[in-house]
Amino acid sequence: MHLPTLPTLVADPSWFPARFDFAHEAFGFRRVDPQTIADAGFLDQRAWANDAPLLHVPWRQLPPPAAATAPLAWVFHTGFCGSTLLARILQDPPRVMALREPQALLDLAQASHRLPIRSTDAALARLLVLLARPWRDGGQCLVKPTNHANNLLPQLLRASSGRAILLYSSLPEFVLSRCSKLPTAERFVRWLAQHLLRGSRLADALGVPWNHEFHFIEACVLAWHVQIEIFADALAADADDRLRSLDFETLRAAPEQAVPACARWLDLGADDAFWQQRAAFESGRDAKHVDRQFNARDRAAQRQVLRQRHRPLLDAARQWSEQVVAPVAVMPAHWKPLLPASS
Repeated sequence: MHLPTLPTLVADPSWFPARFDFAHEAFGFRRVDPQTIADAGFLDQRAWANDAPLLHVPWRQLPPPAAATAPLAWVFHTGFCGSTLLARILQDPPRVMALREPQALLDLAQASHRLPIRSTDAALARLLVLLARPWRDGGQCLVKPTNHANNLLPQLLRASSGRAILLYSSLPEFVLSRCSKLPTAERFVRWLAQHLLRGSRLADALGVPWNHEFHFIEACVLAWHVQIEIFADALAADADDRLRSLDFETLRAAPEQAVPACARWLDLGADDAFWQQRAAFESGRDAKHVDRQFNARDRAAQRQVLRQRHRPLLDAARQWSEQVVAPVAVMPAHWKPLLPASS
């Protein structure tokens, strides 16, 4: 492999920051093409067709941002709420490149618990400059981080200059999505709750340590509520009016309205008809596996089956939330909705 000079690597978006190595405090770069980015459901090990070694560069060797903030559009989300589909629709490669769940952001979110805050912020600023590199003249990039990186949401907004959508589902929808992935989902949702509860007001109000071994229902309820707390804090601090929230039910009920509204808010260019065509095309297939047909009718039928199968777990989550968590949870005072909520 021909190794680029540092200026070439920094300037060329095809040298993609695939990982952040905490032990060596370095980014691992992989050479990719725009089609790989466009096709990938997630920009982690599942996206890469080979296991070629990464080119590691210590993050401190990367130049600091020339501007105070990186120009990026964002889709933050609570998980399992249509974010992958939305981010797939909102791409027009190479003009608009949608970077879905870059692994390096997750790596930094995990490392942030062990790195000094200043080091996390400095490494994050360099990463965002790399992610913001346009893939053609006049191009732009949209980033949909994993919801596991929601602990970094305040820093991500400070280090970037673009607007953001905060996409969220209801608690029952979140729990249902996790039930559909059992038994593997139990370990992941427990880790998510522990990871995001660190330093949260919810953990303080409930008097529970972040590393408590929550059972499945507790972890689901806590993971959802702590993410809503993060969104509430971001909305309350949005003095320059860069945020809009979007309810998953609104997106699901009226994608022909919601998708163009997202594109307008995020300043992604093109007209409403273009984004409506994108929504119609992508909504007919599985967002994570684009070779599979999976339309709105299929999704509705699947959810109905899951609701019937997991009714006891859904009822338990609702009751525990209402009795224990909701009374002390933080909710947004003003949601700043992109569109009126679906009735």
